[in-house]
Amino acid sequence: MINVMFNALSGLKNSAQKLQNSATSLKNSFGIEKNIDMIGKAKPGKSELIDISEEVVIQITAKAVFTANAKIVVTADQTIGTTLDIKY
Repeated sequence: MINVMFNALSGLKNSAQKLQNSATSLKNSFGIEKNIDMIGKAKPGKSELIDISEEVVIQITAKAVFTANAKIVVTADQTIGTTLDIKY
């Protein structure tokens, strides 16, 4: 049961990191701060090569994985709690 909890927590961490990386990539693709000129137009650069739809898919997938792992943690916690409540 502890391995299940550990794996779920690792999954939570990994999906949160994937979501953060995708959000950072999107932020950079919109030229926040660095890539905007004085008129407000995006300066050309490699940030324009980001596929927004791909980043949205990554974010939706990361959210689903995060939710699934959170449910595993809750279920494992309930199972451990029930096991500890059993009296002889």
